[in-house]
Amino acid sequence: MQFCKKCFAGMALGAMLISGSAMAAVNANEMHIALTSLRLALAKMGVANAILSNPTPPSNNSDAHLAAPNQLGSQEINSILVSAGGVINVYLNPVVGVTDGIVQLVPKVGTNKQGKKSVQYTCYSPNIPDIATAAPECTYHPVGK
Repeated sequence: MQFCKKCFAGMALGAMLISGSAMAAVNANEMHIALTSLRLALAKMGVANAILSNPTPPSNNSDAHLAAPNQLGSQEINSILVSAGGVINVYLNPVVGVTDGIVQLVPKVGTNKQGKKSVQYTCYSPNIPDIATAAPECTYHPVGK
């Protein structure tokens, strides 16, 4: 019976090691660098300008006057893709501590007391459960929930 328990424990450990991303911890420093990068700031500005100057938000990088998704990468960011509604999808490189990590910035137009419109972003991740430990302004929202 002890042998069976040891085999099961060994298989479970092996499965965790193989899955990699499930056990990986977010590298807070690399995540911070990714989410404060000039390339991401450029994408946010492009989407905001497009939203404020057009009746419909951008649905791709071209609509936001941005380079192709893979041309906006860095050591921490694999690509930045604008999707429907002006949502900015940041595809992260493994250096941030997760494999295939995604951070989404969802734009929302607001108006201040003087009547001036601006765009604010809400940060989510559909596949990084501990995103808030590395980026307190972000929350985890698993797909389908």
